[in-house]
Amino acid sequence: MDTYKVAARVDERGGIHLSEVPFQAGEEVEVIVLRREPNGSGDGQSDPFLDQLPPVTRRLLGIARGVNEEDYKRYLEEKYR
Repeated sequence: MDTYKVAARVDERGGIHLSEVPFQAGEEVEVIVLRREPNGSGDGQSDPFLDQLPPVTRRLLGIARGVNEEDYKRYLEEKYR
């Protein structure tokens, strides 16, 4: 099962709206709601820079770790000719 972490606030009517989730309209998902720790991360560590990023961007961080930079540049050059 793929999991995605998205932060949200409960509105004045008790509702939660999630945006920028990586699912198609109509796709069924399972939702688990946890109270967020005061520092924002729940693990004792909070990074103000990461906290400001949109959820989609946060999920992409580190995705290319271990990839050779020259190989990636070559890939982009071929893709966008």
